[in-house]
Amino acid sequence: MRDAGYDAVIIGAGPAGLSAALVLGRSRRSALVIDGGAGRNSAAAGVHGLLACDGMSPDALRAAGREQLAEYPDVHLREGRVRAVDSGRGGFTVAFEDGRPVHARRIVLATGVIEELPGIAGLAERWGKSVLGCPYCHAWEFRDRPLAVLATEGRQDVVFAAQLTRWSRDVTLCANGFPLSAEDEALLRERAVRVRQEPVRAVEGPEDEVERVMFREGGPVDCEAVFLHATTRQADPLAGKLGCVLQDDGTVRIDDVGFTGVPGVYAAGDLARRESCPPGMTFVVTAAAMGFVTATAVDRELFEEELD
Repeated sequence: MRDAGYDAVIIGAGPAGLSAALVLGRSRRSALVIDGGAGRNSAAAGVHGLLACDGMSPDALRAAGREQLAEYPDVHLREGRVRAVDSGRGGFTVAFEDGRPVHARRIVLATGVIEELPGIAGLAERWGKSVLGCPYCHAWEFRDRPLAVLATEGRQDVVFAAQLTRWSRDVTLCANGFPLSAEDEALLRERAVRVRQEPVRAVEGPEDEVERVMFREGGPVDCEAVFLHATTRQADPLAGKLGCVLQDDGTVRIDDVGFTGVPGVYAAGDLARRESCPPGMTFVVTAAAMGFVTATAVDRELFEEELD
């Protein structure tokens, strides 16, 4: 495929971006995938809940996806970062930090999000290994072991701690100074969740393992994993610069097929969410599925344009 233009430029090479590229390649569309480096899931020990790939490392999953794209001659991969995307007659001009720009008829944003962890010692270096966010992705590996939940939001963390008792009978909610209502306390008693109210000082353990949660006052809580809800932000400001609507949780608002409302611009993966979908429902499997759906929408829109 000529460097000068593509049916679609896909910005981001995680599960959503690679899935979209695969479908476009199979549709005999030309696509350029921009790989800006390691994504949100790169720190995790493994990808879980993705049929036939359960336990595969994130790097191995990305490598397998890139290898499979090599079968499609009109799909190209490019390492680097996008500097700007400008709309114009007939599509978009995509400029890079290094190298000449390319033209695209459609843009698919798949740049993902970045977690922002609380500033507590020991969390960041253990993130994805023994400090975790998603019970569906990681709780099975820590089943029947002592677990802790670090409160970051309040009521939602109480429910999180209660939910984790399905994987372990030994769960402690580290309320970290958040007040608990009578309803909260009743739920925690019902699920036999212990509570520590003191502010958390640190998470400790050898290398990337957790052994204990330390508090500013009182003794530690022994545990083998810490779960928490981390806030997220857009990994790249491109969506906002293109005029996409950002929702209260910072995600790009999309419709059921990934259209952002900005003509020619689609989004897939963790950076985007349908209004009907609850916040936080971000999984590798859903990112890949949304990449597939978005690619079919792009193909159909291009086909209809070609019929005019």
